[in-house]
Amino acid sequence: MKRFLALSMILGVTSFGLVGCGEESKVTETSTTSTPDGETKVTEETKVETSGENPPAPAEGAPAVEPPK
Repeated sequence: MKRFLALSMILGVTSFGLVGCGEESKVTETSTTSTPDGETKVTEETKVETSGENPPAPAEGAPAVEPPK
């Protein structure tokens, strides 16, 4: 019985450590082009890769936002 409880506790602690690993930051862009022959829809999904506290630069044409003080 002690072995079962110890195994259960180890599995429980391991599962709590892996909870946030499945989330990824993504940016999805959808563009639609209409032609006389029909309509084309293109969806692009890009993964945002960042590390640390320094966020990526804003996209070209996006308004600048000052960081909080």
